[in-house]
Amino acid sequence: MVQDIQRKIKSVAIQRVIRAKKTDDTTWTCCGTDYYTHEAIGRHVHADHTADIEQWQDRLWKERLEHEKEQQQQQQRRMESEFRKRRAPKGSSDPINVNNCDCDVENCRVILFYKYVSVDDPDAFAQQHQNICQKQQLTGKVRIAHEGVNITLAGTSVDIETYLDWITTTPPFIKDNLAKINNNNNNLTERRYHFFKPSKGCRHVFSDLSIKVVDEICPLGRPSLVGLNQLQAASSRIKKLEPHEFHEMVLAHHDQNKETVLLDTRNYYESRIGLFKDAVTPAIRKFSRFPEYVDRNRASLEGKTIFTYCTGGIRCEKATAYMHQVLSPDTKIHMLKGGIHNYIEWCKTQRHEDDKPSLWLGKNYVFDARQALSLADDPQSVITTVVSVCQECKAPWDVYQKCGTRYCHLLVLYCTDCTSKANKNVYCCSDCANDIRGDDGVCGCERRRRAEEMKPIASSLSNSENGL
Repeated sequence: MVQDIQRKIKSVAIQRVIRAKKTDDTTWTCCGTDYYTHEAIGRHVHADHTADIEQWQDRLWKERLEHEKEQQQQQQRRMESEFRKRRAPKGSSDPINVNNCDCDVENCRVILFYKYVSVDDPDAFAQQHQNICQKQQLTGKVRIAHEGVNITLAGTSVDIETYLDWITTTPPFIKDNLAKINNNNNNLTERRYHFFKPSKGCRHVFSDLSIKVVDEICPLGRPSLVGLNQLQAASSRIKKLEPHEFHEMVLAHHDQNKETVLLDTRNYYESRIGLFKDAVTPAIRKFSRFPEYVDRNRASLEGKTIFTYCTGGIRCEKATAYMHQVLSPDTKIHMLKGGIHNYIEWCKTQRHEDDKPSLWLGKNYVFDARQALSLADDPQSVITTVVSVCQECKAPWDVYQKCGTRYCHLLVLYCTDCTSKANKNVYCCSDCANDIRGDDGVCGCERRRRAEEMKPIASSLSNSENGL
C-alpha cells in the first residue's frame, strides 16, 4: 500500500517537473536544449533532474499529509457533532410506558451498568458503540466521557449477549475478567449478572438508540472536586456493601440506636414510589442539586454513619466521594453496591427467610418505559407494598403519568378512576391545568418541591427516629 502511494507520488512529481519545462504545445526547453516529444523530455528529466523530482516528492507528501489531517479533523468534527448534539427536541421527554409491543420478554433483556474508568477517546468509543448497537438492533442510552461509561441497553437475549462479548474485550473493561476469551471460571455468568444487572424488558422500553459523548456520565456538576482521580481515591476508603451486608448493617445500626443516616441519593420522583424503610429522601429534581443539599445539612451529617443508595450505584459513587471530601473525618460513609437493583435481586433469593424481611418498600424507578421494577414483579413474591397515593383521591397508587401541559412533563400519580374523570389530560397542579406560570416561570407543585428541598435534614431524621 505504501509502496503504491510512493510510486504514484513520484510519477506526479516527474510530471510536475516536465510541465515546468514546457514552452508551447509541442516543445519543452531545458538545459539549453529543445525537446519535441514527451518521451524525450522525460528521459532528460529522469537522468539530470533527480533533485527537482525529490523536491516535488517532498512537497506532494506534505500536501497529502495535510489533506489527510484535514480529513481526520473533519471526521472528528462530524463525530463530535453527532455524539454531542442534543438528544431530543427541547420540550420533549422519554416515554414512561410501552405501547403496541408483542415481544417475548422471556427472550429479551435490559442491561444497566456503569464504570468510572479512563476513556482515552470517547468519540471513537461512541462510534464503536453505534456500530455494534445498530448491527444488533439494540435500543437504549449510552453515555461516554473521559471519566467512564453509563449504559442502559435493551434487545433480545442473543443480541445483548453479543454486545457483552464485545464490550468485555474493549480497553475500559479488559481488566475486569468479564470476557469469555481464555476465561474458564465457572462464576463468569454470575459475575456478569451482578455487573451488567440484566432484567426483563424488550427493545421497545426505549424509543430509540441514543449515544452521547458528555462531560460527566453522572452529572454532579463538581468536576474539580469529584473527578476520576478523586473517585478512584475514594473507592479505596468508602466501603461498598454487598446487599446482604447492607441489610445486616442497617438493621444493626437501627436496632442499636446509633447515629445513623440512611440517605437516598436519587431524585424525589424516584423515592416517591419506592424507598428503604426510614430513609431520608431529599426533594431534589436532579442529581446536580445533591452537593448543595449536603452543604446545607452538613451539621446534621457530620460524625454520623451514613448509608447511601441509588438505582444501580453510579450516583452513590459520586455522592459518597463528595461527602468524603466535605464532611468531617469521623463521618463513616457506606454505599449499597449495585444499588437497589441488586438488593431486590438478593431479596428474591431470600424469599423463604423469615428472619430477613426486605427493607425495601415499593418500586425501583427506572429510566425507561417500564417505569419501575419491584419485588412484586417476581411471580413467587407476595410483597405488594405501595408507598405512594393518587394525588387526587389519595388511594394507594404508584403508576406515573405525565402532566398534560407542554414542557412541564412532571410525573403525576393519578389512579385509573381519577384519570377517567379527568377526560383527556391529568395535571400536576391547578396552575398547569389553567396554564399559569408565576414570575419564577414554574408551576405551583414545582414551587412546593423547591420549598421541600430547602427543609433541613434534621426534620427528616427526627421523623425517622420517632417512627413517623
